[in-house]
Amino acid sequence: MESVRLLDTREGVALENAAQSTLESVRPVLLRVVQQSKSLADPVLESWLGRVDSRTSPFEASQLARTFALVAADNLLQVEMTLRKSLPPFALYSMIRSAIEASSLGLWILDARDEQEAASRTLRIYRQNIASDRTMWNTLVEGPSASHDDLHWEAESRHAALRGISPEAFKKAVLSSAIIGVVDMKHAEESENRPLPSPLAGLEAWRMCSSIVHANPISMLHLLERHPDGNVGESATRTSRLSFVASFYITACNRSESLIKAFHSRSRPRRSSK
Repeated sequence: MESVRLLDTREGVALENAAQSTLESVRPVLLRVVQQSKSLADPVLESWLGRVDSRTSPFEASQLARTFALVAADNLLQVEMTLRKSLPPFALYSMIRSAIEASSLGLWILDARDEQEAASRTLRIYRQNIASDRTMWNTLVEGPSASHDDLHWEAESRHAALRGISPEAFKKAVLSSAIIGVVDMKHAEESENRPLPSPLAGLEAWRMCSSIVHANPISMLHLLERHPDGNVGESATRTSRLSFVASFYITACNRSESLIKAFHSRSRPRRSSK
């Protein structure tokens, strides 16, 4: 009998119901993220973020952080809208992954120990953005672009003027996995003390989503459900586990809300002590 046993790894009804309840619980967080991401105002000039902008202009840190917040919010909204209709096997992971990555990059800037470091991080991201866009330009136009040279020179000049920051830091690659890990450590206590704590660290959720995005068949065996179409060794259909998707999604929603809170905090002038 063992040789004809069906291997069924689908979640039970209780686990799926718990995941559905969790998704409903995180919906207020999503709504705040979506609404506030669209209304992040320019920072006050005397604020921490306003002073960072003055060091990086025309590559404003605030504009970059707002863009990250909008990208994260839009991806999360699309996940929520999709889940109300269906649970696709693969599509949601790329959106959740993008939300975690974008919100973490924004927080990495806003978490800097001082304005000089925040400016350096902003300009390093812009350096990579300029290089990436140059590659796209060369692919489409098949020719050099003087504007990219000008942008790179201006960003590098801005970076060279920062006090206490090595000019060589401008060339250091900004790696998503490393950045997400740094942000995890910075916000570990905050994540644990939320009304709905993140079940996973950002890097854990990002890596698991990445394995599906990159079509890793080994990871799919572990992360997706198996619906048997026949005996062991025969065909099977793979579908998402709702509990896993919910865990990744909560982590992304909480990380995105942290970004928006940090933006508000860094955009206000400090209260003068009496």
